[in-house]
Amino acid sequence: MMRLSDSPDLVIMGDSLLFQQHQQVNVDDILTEDFQYNLSTLRKKQIEANGIGIAAPQIGWGVRVLCIGISEETKSRYPSVPDIPFSFWINPQIIEVSNETCWTWEGCLSVPGIRGWVNRPANLKVRGFDDQGNIIEATLDGFAARVMLHEIDHLDGVLFPERIDETKLMVPNVSMETQSCWPENWPTKNARMTLPGTISAER
Repeated sequence: MMRLSDSPDLVIMGDSLLFQQHQQVNVDDILTEDFQYNLSTLRKKQIEANGIGIAAPQIGWGVRVLCIGISEETKSRYPSVPDIPFSFWINPQIIEVSNETCWTWEGCLSVPGIRGWVNRPANLKVRGFDDQGNIIEATLDGFAARVMLHEIDHLDGVLFPERIDETKLMVPNVSMETQSCWPENWPTKNARMTLPGTISAER
């Protein structure tokens, strides 16, 4: 099994690892020393990078593992983001998604400098394994569902810019600092009014 370095670099868009469908983890490996070390390294990198979520391929570990959760520092940067407890998901599988969708501004540690206005299902049911190899299941809605779907995309080799249907719905991160000064209804009425970390029912 691959053992990560103590402080791996973030893998950035353009690296082939981010465009691959990754393999399931052998559940018998979860409690091994190397796997547990890699899990702790993944979480440490997420906290260092102020990420709401992170997937294993983003630090060069090509397996179906992700971590989501809000740290205190992330909460201070995005006060509108709801609390999401830290949790590992190994071999996550989407059981069902809603027909109802919602929009939000997405960013990504592997796609630095830009945000996109992205539509995804509003809620979902997901099943997988936790860091101790136990089967877990959750029903997520709103922003937590969004984070989970974004991270599972990483395990399937999909980055959020591929979910954007119009170029004007992608903006530099720095533009978000002056969102209240954007032209009326630009790039859409709801995109202008929706703060990072919150969702909109409409485009």
